[in-house]
Amino acid sequence: MKNPLNKVGIIFGIVLAIYYILFNCTLFFTDQTLFANKFVGFFNMAIIIIIGVLCVFTAKRKMGGYVTFREAFTPFLVMIVIGVTVNYLMYNILFNLVDPSAKELINKVLYDMLVETLNNSGLPQEQITEQLTKAKAISQFEPKSQLFMWAGSILRNSILGLLLAAIFKNKSEFTDTNNEEAQQASTATDQNS
Repeated sequence: MKNPLNKVGIIFGIVLAIYYILFNCTLFFTDQTLFANKFVGFFNMAIIIIIGVLCVFTAKRKMGGYVTFREAFTPFLVMIVIGVTVNYLMYNILFNLVDPSAKELINKVLYDMLVETLNNSGLPQEQITEQLTKAKAISQFEPKSQLFMWAGSILRNSILGLLLAAIFKNKSEFTDTNNEEAQQASTATDQNS
């Protein structure tokens, strides 16, 4: 592979994918209602942050300690696309092939959470009823819903990647190459003196 940044992204994408496979299988075979738990979502986000920081840090080391914004973001994006894609594939395998009846349980838990949220929101009853009617018509396990959730997950995680890239970058993409050559020549003459 030509680009070491893509290689770093692929390696960390595989790590994230393995995490998602193990995590989803653990939840699926222990307590399926945890798929709808907010704290599980926060835990997953923390894992993504940790693996993402390691990915960008490794990419920075591969580039000799100096990376541009794009060089820091590229491996993170590759990692997220691989990890999230495997996550949604695993999710579909578990809920559509292994135990399709589990979809009803998750949909019921999510609907109950929505009812509680809407009742606590202070909205008028007709708006609550309208929202609940729309929610009953949507299943998160339909291919269209899964595609939107996959794309949304990549987008949300990419925003995190943009923040990490901004934190780790220490080289401007807009530096003049003549300026860099002049600095290198100046350093070489200083060392010869």
